[in-house]
Amino acid sequence: MKNLSHKNLIKAWLYKGKDDLLFAKASFKETEFYDQICCLCQQAVEKCIKAIILTIKREITKEDKIHNLNILAKKCKSLIDLSQFDEELRILSETYIPVRYPNEAHLKAFSKKEAKDSIEMTEKIINFIDERLIKILK
Repeated sequence: MKNLSHKNLIKAWLYKGKDDLLFAKASFKETEFYDQICCLCQQAVEKCIKAIILTIKREITKEDKIHNLNILAKKCKSLIDLSQFDEELRILSETYIPVRYPNEAHLKAFSKKEAKDSIEMTEKIINFIDERLIKILK
């Protein structure tokens, strides 16, 4: 892959986040893999938040390689304030570990309603980020 300009790299992170959301929405209609849908939603938001971090810091550093959306959102506050989504970010963050790394403490399977709610929260957050970040990148 050729080297992307900084602006195009940010757009690529946004695109990947939106692509994950589209896949989660399509999967919701066709399957009952609700755990994976919830995880995809978390990943979609994470990628879009990391696009903001890239805009601010010009790189994703070691301390940015985390999956807690609330912590990542705090790193973006100087450019895009996501605090109105604190509850949604917490809920989405809580889907990541149980889906990816099951153990006795995380045997929960996510329901159809939780998957639907995850998609709706993700769509709202990504639209908010996308509207603001695209304006900044122009």
